[in-house]
Amino acid sequence: MSEPTYLHTFANDVTGMELPHEFNNPFHYEPHPLCLRAADEVQAYIDDQTDWQEELQSGKMFGVLVVQTPWGLRYLAAYSGLLQGRNDLPYFVPPVYDLMNPAGHFKVEEAAISRINRVIKLLEAETGQRASDLRHERKQRSQALQEWLFRQFIIYNKKGEAKDLTHIFQAARHKAPPSGAGECAAPKLLQQAFRHHWQPLCMAEFWWGGDSADRQHGHFYPACEEKCRPILAFMLASQKV
Repeated sequence: MSEPTYLHTFANDVTGMELPHEFNNPFHYEPHPLCLRAADEVQAYIDDQTDWQEELQSGKMFGVLVVQTPWGLRYLAAYSGLLQGRNDLPYFVPPVYDLMNPAGHFKVEEAAISRINRVIKLLEAETGQRASDLRHERKQRSQALQEWLFRQFIIYNKKGEAKDLTHIFQAARHKAPPSGAGECAAPKLLQQAFRHHWQPLCMAEFWWGGDSADRQHGHFYPACEEKCRPILAFMLASQKV
């Protein structure tokens, strides 16, 4: 089996660097030197992508995960959400679930809901009841689509267990997953490690691009609480997070 293209060898020799004694808590950590080295390489790659620079003026969260593999020490990179309208850009790990597939159920149903929106706008000035019926249909279909989507995000943990987002958040006593759950960098990174049986050694997430109200360019940050804590608690199983 050949190495996946999103599994990266360190550009500089890291054989003399001490490995972490245990995997870091993604919600409270100081980046390990290996993560800093990996982040430097990912940041250099990002800066070389001239087509991304306008979008990155708003800033985006990226992450790195150092793993032990059959080929030796490697690292993975990920970004949260979409970049250039895609969740499958080369160099980065693939999404947990590809909701952007134009032929997939999510995009097909999303387009159908958009058509309902256009019809509603046309009818509102003519037939109020018909527009009201369509708004009800839109709400039901949107809710059903969101519930369906959460069931497609099958998350793996280090024990080899798998659960969808709905069950993960229910077990964590949350009513439902928030929008965008499973699309952050940290779950994407660990998902690939556990699916391929690579050993995660350390992970870090950083903000790259323009500053936001609570994020600064180049700074490292913990995983987000609302979307990621229930997911990462399941993925890391016995580790306290």
